[in-house]
Amino acid sequence: MSLIKRADRIPSLLLLVILGVGLALSPARAAFAEEWRTLPLFGGDVRAIAIHPEDPDCIFAGTSAGQLWQSRDGGRTWSPAGSALPFPGWVVSALRFDPNRSESNRSDPNQPTRLWVALWGIWGSGQVAYSDDLGKTWVARAGGLPDEPVYTLALVPGKEGRLFAGTRSGVWATEDGGATWTRRTGDLPEVQKVTSLLVDPSQPDTVIAGTWRRAYKSDDGGKTWSGVFEGMVLDSEVFSLTPIAERPGEIWATTCGWVYRTLDRGGHWERFKEGFVERRTPAFAALPGGKFLAGTVGGLHASTDGVNWALVGDPALSINSIAFHPARPGRVFLATEGSGVWVSDDAAATFRPSSEGMTNLRISAMEVFGSELLVGVSHAGPFSGIHVSHDRGRTFDPRFEPLLPNVLDFGVHLGRLYAATERGLYERRGAAWFRLAELGEGRVEEVVADGERIAVRTPAGLWELAGGKFVPRAYKHGAPRSATFFGDALWVSDAAAVYRLTDKTNDTITVPFQGGRLSRLPEQLLLWGSGGAFVRADGLPPDTPWSEVTRDPSRVITTGDPRWSSLMISGETVRVFDRTTSKFLALEVPFPARDISAAVVMGGRLVLGTSGYGVVSTRLE
Repeated sequence: MSLIKRADRIPSLLLLVILGVGLALSPARAAFAEEWRTLPLFGGDVRAIAIHPEDPDCIFAGTSAGQLWQSRDGGRTWSPAGSALPFPGWVVSALRFDPNRSESNRSDPNQPTRLWVALWGIWGSGQVAYSDDLGKTWVARAGGLPDEPVYTLALVPGKEGRLFAGTRSGVWATEDGGATWTRRTGDLPEVQKVTSLLVDPSQPDTVIAGTWRRAYKSDDGGKTWSGVFEGMVLDSEVFSLTPIAERPGEIWATTCGWVYRTLDRGGHWERFKEGFVERRTPAFAALPGGKFLAGTVGGLHASTDGVNWALVGDPALSINSIAFHPARPGRVFLATEGSGVWVSDDAAATFRPSSEGMTNLRISAMEVFGSELLVGVSHAGPFSGIHVSHDRGRTFDPRFEPLLPNVLDFGVHLGRLYAATERGLYERRGAAWFRLAELGEGRVEEVVADGERIAVRTPAGLWELAGGKFVPRAYKHGAPRSATFFGDALWVSDAAAVYRLTDKTNDTITVPFQGGRLSRLPEQLLLWGSGGAFVRADGLPPDTPWSEVTRDPSRVITTGDPRWSSLMISGETVRVFDRTTSKFLALEVPFPARDISAAVVMGGRLVLGTSGYGVVSTRLE
């Protein structure tokens, strides 16, 4: 981790040092030392993209998980620019090459090219930093900035050291390369959440700030501001501002309500929406030759006159940023939400995915079914769905089932495979998935199976398979939070207690804390949640105390493996349960433990699905 940070500003989520605590818990030393292997599922939630000013094949992409990916071959393959996780806990909101530090502009040839980054934190803070070695190391430059998100940056050609930052509280500026910052919109408290900034290339003292409610302009370097509202709807959040170099004064703004154009530097705006299939438009580009591109949450749109627009390509793409290099105007890059980077080599007529090596995916569920490894990928646009590997994760079938609802859980019962999703319960028949009509299109959160028994849990109740169909299971308590089969009963938890359900009884079980969730170890029932983790055996009276595993707030993920059955996450401590020793053994992972979302064991390897880092595996035996 090389970014220099103020200790009172940055959450302490460095690459983990896993600690143990004492079923039995392993000591502090990690029990498994083998390095992790990343499985080849590629994509990412790319929030910002930048192309090296002197090298059109050198591209950088920043993600919502704090990663910075670099491509040296025009976007065909990607790898970390430096550290695998340079900004843990941060979203990369903007990447900017310094126009005063490029080979063609700087006066001192010994000065390196400089790349700037703007960050906003998951917990609400923000940061600005620069790198002089193309992302290998970083220097923080946020002295005087408030502890709040930084959404965008603007640099000033010909004015080295001058930067503007758009933050939640307004526009801030520095004249000394970020050593000190001052607020420039203090007299205008209505200037908030500045998500776009533009310094007029022909008038470096003219700055336009796009906010959550229209735009503001300064003609004196940010000393004074006035609203530039004429023609723009009041509740228009301005996401981007793009000048047209060959026509000074013409600027395009993208907003939550289509696109606007001004011909007089903001004096008057005109809105265009004809041909758009979505209104929310985060990104814009003007290609040489007069072609305009507008990236929406429902695909890319193109126009040759700015008035009439048409959808280009896949409407499932949600586009955050668009980039091209003047030396290669026909090659256009799209930074997308969840779908990685897409590239066009024909001036945006067609696009193809280009994210090989980029593993910033969100995994919602995993399952081992015979020789197959199934991975549910969510929030990935056209890549969302169920991906299948037939060789234990070494490769994945390029054909996959693009289920539109996100998969929340898998279950296997008597040779049949089920998927619980946000829109119903599905069963796989052959290679295709079919929704089971009896549960409708509501959210199904969990599938639990044991021998001849299978049940599913929805936010409102329980269903159990009977006579070839799922039917409602009698249940008289609060909204179920979890369910598992243990012994001869179906055990259920709600916000208040735990219940043991059989065909004849409905027992309320005394619990050490409320609001817990249930999992099953091979011979014990496991209760976990904000009150810690506790276990109990079967056949005990309802008021029998539970045995404490830990008092630390914990989360458990089951793997389906008879030996390594569960993963327990307590803060940043990760452990895997080993049935042969009846211990939870410490496990060191290469990302924040909170981002583990799914786990299975296959061929002696533990496979973890994550929220933001794809799928990784390590050997357990």
